[in-house]
This record gives sequence, C-alpha cells and structure tokens, in this order.
Amino acid sequence: MHIESDGGGTGSAIPSTAKMTGSIAAFSAAAAAGKVSINPESAESMATKIDAIAVRATDRLERFRFLEQDVPLGSSPVALLMSKQDRITASGTPTSAKENLVLYIQALKDLAAAIRASARNTQQQDTDNATLLNNTGDHLT
Repeated sequence: MHIESDGGGTGSAIPSTAKMTGSIAAFSAAAAAGKVSINPESAESMATKIDAIAVRATDRLERFRFLEQDVPLGSSPVALLMSKQDRITASGTPTSAKENLVLYIQALKDLAAAIRASARNTQQQDTDNATLLNNTGDHLT
C-alpha cells in the first residue's frame, strides 16, 4: 500500500510522521523551557480539540482488526494478493498504515500535553512576575 507523504505523492508516510513527531518534540522542549507563551484558556481549548482528534483516530484503529483477519477475497491471483496486502498494511510493521496511525495518535497526545504544560508555565511565570513586581513596589515605599 502506498501512503502519500507530504503531498508529494512519493515515498512512504514515515518521513512525514517523523517530521511531525520531531516538530512536536521541539515544541515540547520549548514549552518546558518556558520559551512558548500560551493563554491558559486558549491552550485548554486547543488541547481539548487535539484530544478529540486523537480519540477519533484511536477509534479508527478498530478498523485494522478487520483488515488483520484473513478475509478471503476470492481465489484469483489478484484477490489473493489483495488479501495478503491488506494483512501487511494492517499488521503493524514500521511502514504500515496501522503503525503510522499509532504514531499519529501518540503525537497528538504529546502535543496536547505540551500545550497544557506551556500554559501552566506561562501562568506560573505571570504569577512569579506579579509577585516580583509587588515585592519591588513594597521596597520603593
């Protein structure tokens, strides 16, 4: 089975999946380092929407159980090859659609967690700055 990568139509989905997970890892690292500032209300809204996408994608994993079954599609060479290809696609090999869907789901979960972590960091920085300003104002009076 051929899975289009990033719209180019060549190669497998692995480069796009790796690029996506790498970008999410970079965002997570930046969020953890306090280099990303997100409004907590907006962050929760974004993270909730991403969680919903992950749930829908997880529901699609159930479809692979059907493909993993040995479903006889006929006895012609084409039908036998199609049945075999369906099992390979669903089997969870590194280049299979199933494995890429699993990686996609995990990336979505990681992104939602990073967004929430960034919002917590932003909120904590705001609290710390407010405390610092209040303490500085106390010393001036």
